Amino acid sequence: MSGGLVRPRMGAAELSFHQDRQAVQKDFPGPRTIAFVNPKGGAAKTTGVLAAGYTFGTVRGGGVVAWDNNETRGTLGIRGQRGDHRNTTRELLEDLGRFSDVYQARIGDLGAFVRAQGDAHFDVLASDERADVTGIIHASDFGDVHALLQRFYRVVLVDTGNNMRAENWLAAAEAADLLVVTSTVREDTGYSGLWMLDALQDAGHADLKRRTITVLSDPSPKVDRGLAEDLVSVYEQRTRSVHRVPYDAALVSGSVVPYGKLSEATRRSWLSACAAMAQAL
Repeated sequence: MSGGLVRPRMGAAELSFHQDRQAVQKDFPGPRTIAFVNPKGGAAKTTGVLAAGYTFGTVRGGGVVAWDNNETRGTLGIRGQRGDHRNTTRELLEDLGRFSDVYQARIGDLGAFVRAQGDAHFDVLASDERADVTGIIHASDFGDVHALLQRFYRVVLVDTGNNMRAENWLAAAEAADLLVVTSTVREDTGYSGLWMLDALQDAGHADLKRRTITVLSDPSPKVDRGLAEDLVSVYEQRTRSVHRVPYDAALVSGSVVPYGKLSEATRRSWLSACAAMAQAL
């Protein structure tokens, strides 16, 4: 209406939003692996992986896989959208031979093992779901699957189990380009994550602060403000940055995550967190 004389600038919130999107969309010189870690169950690792998968998938336009690298049975396959098959990491390991020829293997062949998440634009590779299987995933198994996923995806998000002594857990921590400590605003999950960082430091993981960020989620509509401030303060000392995620009723049922029903506040918070992850990579 002004004939171009008036050119309103973006406000601070809009500018921050676009900057975070650009950060998430940045090009990496190769595939990047992000491991979500906390040895305490209920620390929002799985919901965090799915929310990050949704964010990276929709903003980047695909090229993202979320992998349940649980020692036994994880819940990523339950919380993600179900596919037309029930194949998991175990079945993929049994059929790795079909991918040995790098010139003939195609990403479409992985469709028999991963589960597409529809409009979320990422795939899920579930952990073993067979009740009659007692074998565990060894470090070498992790290495084989990880190498395969890196051939076909730009971003690999790893949902880890709760056993820090498991071979595949240790292998994930070693292979990850970035660690994301997930925690809720609770003393048990918060201090479990800190104990884990101490253990990793003692185990010789160098430059741990530089390659770790924290995502702190509210487990209920009202949380202990003092505890939240204490956890933010201590994790800011131990990791690159701390990102708060609000309570979202869509994530508490324990069933399939309805990506389209995530609140605007949840999506914005995860965009900010994933922008920090991308910048750290």
